Amino acid sequence: MPPKSSAGASFPVPETASLFQLKPLPSKFSVYFRKAFSMLDFHPITLNDKCAVDSVLLSSENLSCEYAFGTIYIWKNVYQSQISICDDIFTASYRTPEYNCYCCPQGKGDFEKAVAELSADAKSKGNVLRINACSEQEVQKIEALFPNRFAFLSDDSCFDYIYSAEALANIAGRKFHDKRNHIAIFERTYPNWTFEEITQANIVECAEMNERWLRLNESKDEVHLSAEHKALNLALADYKALGFYGGLIRAQGKVVAFSFGEKLNNTTFCTHFEKAYADINGAYPLINREMARRLQADFQFINREEDTGAPGLRRAKQSYRPAVWLKKFSAVEK
Repeated sequence: MPPKSSAGASFPVPETASLFQLKPLPSKFSVYFRKAFSMLDFHPITLNDKCAVDSVLLSSENLSCEYAFGTIYIWKNVYQSQISICDDIFTASYRTPEYNCYCCPQGKGDFEKAVAELSADAKSKGNVLRINACSEQEVQKIEALFPNRFAFLSDDSCFDYIYSAEALANIAGRKFHDKRNHIAIFERTYPNWTFEEITQANIVECAEMNERWLRLNESKDEVHLSAEHKALNLALADYKALGFYGGLIRAQGKVVAFSFGEKLNNTTFCTHFEKAYADINGAYPLINREMARRLQADFQFINREEDTGAPGLRRAKQSYRPAVWLKKFSAVEK
């Protein structure tokens, strides 16, 4: 979840916590639950699940970062993630300090049955069903299948920023003038800087840089940084097995920035982490540009995830002019 510089475009802010009033589920579904064979088979996610999960998620039309195998895997120790993949339907369950929730079912299987069984699963655990990371199309689908069954909530701090890979690679035009200036300062200060792909030969240096970065920033949001640190360490530990791709910037022999992520689908790459030293002018925009230059041949878009509601991060992400500010919704059972 990357930071950046300042100054940005203005974007319309959608209504948050908006509700559509809905009706109760027909009683036939209580009979349906008892008779039908369950599609759910929740278990803790492991690397052994990657092939099966990718076979569903890589063809998903939902571009949210939540629907990448690596996202689910690296945050599993923070959110106690479990997954289910059965009858060509994938879903996952999570625990947060506020609530238990599921992601929206993905795949070519029976969507209606999957949602109905999530409802039964939540009730069996004494929870209210909450399905997170629903696209606008999925909201419409749920409402059509289960009229008046759910309230739909939105929180723009969770919306994903999706950019044109070509635009990030070129950072052309007046709107990116400041970013080019910061990069020019870096290149003048460190004329012998290099970009390297992250490999097993240099990944330890990324981990060491992240430890130092954490010490320099530990006075900030400690809860979030601790959770992110846990996820990032797991990502680096299983980097190769997860099929991640990334790069680093080296200046005066030291790693000063790194970034990595994974393929979300055939058009979109998802950047999971981007770190740079804030006191090194130009390090952030440089690693962003260099990654985009290497990704643009294979991907049209780069999903750089959400801004978590942090004002500085929001300004930074908006300043890169996203092609799409991807709305997400939570479907909460009444």
